[in-house]
Amino acid sequence: MFTFTGFEFHRRCFGQALAVLLLCLLGAQAPAQTLPTPQVIGSSWVYSTPGIYHNVRADLVQAIEDEGLVISYTAHLASMLRRTANATGATTQVYDNAESLLFCSSELTYELTLHNPHNITLCPYSISIYSLKADPENVLLSIRAPELEQADYAAVHQLLEQIIAATLTW
Repeated sequence: MFTFTGFEFHRRCFGQALAVLLLCLLGAQAPAQTLPTPQVIGSSWVYSTPGIYHNVRADLVQAIEDEGLVISYTAHLASMLRRTANATGATTQVYDNAESLLFCSSELTYELTLHNPHNITLCPYSISIYSLKADPENVLLSIRAPELEQADYAAVHQLLEQIIAATLTW
């Protein structure tokens, strides 16, 4: 059995307390995540970052999971468009990679539906991530333009922007 002397015990507790205090102070001084101004293109807000698609996608998945959310569905849009090109007569592929990640916050959706049961249509939320064939070194993240006239949607939009900001700061 291993025992500490009184001095060793206090020294160890003081060291642990000091380490926790330093971590808190360093965390408090971390720069705030800022979101660049999106390009508004049609009904989308588009954020752009240089990088490798799969790395940015991993950062996006991590940012979603860091919010305590689970991705419920991934729409593999580029592969669907490639697979159906003959049936649609498509001769040009626009995307190098393209996916939409769908997820929902039960807490947020619960609050939204308490206010208005028809707000169920706001869930799931989605963020699209893609790179264009013409510019594969640039990764794009996009969300639907916020329905600013609908006050209930503001919390959803804020969550989506928070996830994108976290993705772009990795």
